[in-house]
Amino acid sequence: MFLGRMGLYDEIEPTYDALQAIKKLPPDDPIIVLSLMRFRHDLADGRSDAAWRDYQDGIGPVLKEYGAKRVTNGIVALDLVGPKGQWDVVGAFWYPNPKVLWRFLSDERVLDLIKIRRKAADDVTMMILTDQTNAFAGG
Repeated sequence: MFLGRMGLYDEIEPTYDALQAIKKLPPDDPIIVLSLMRFRHDLADGRSDAAWRDYQDGIGPVLKEYGAKRVTNGIVALDLVGPKGQWDVVGAFWYPNPKVLWRFLSDERVLDLIKIRRKAADDVTMMILTDQTNAFAGG
């Protein structure tokens, strides 16, 4: 079951085509998913919202089960370059390969957690990066 069957395709969730594109990535190379999120404006402080806490508490164990890990996750403290106030939270998540990400996104628990995240999110941008961490001198 994917997001489309849940009726979740819209501007803050991956489209069917985007999900299908995961299958076209090099199948054995590690990837990083970069996630930027803005909290709903009608929540005075989304950082303390119960839905956001529930999502954060639930996603970690599932990531670990799939051999993925949260590389970093943080609240935006200062917009140094670019539009001010566009994002509230930035997270980076490492996956051993795109196949693992595909299975992760197919997991019913993750789909349930996405429903929870939607209660806190006003806008979400996600990008898949090739893992170039060790490609440069000094790692």
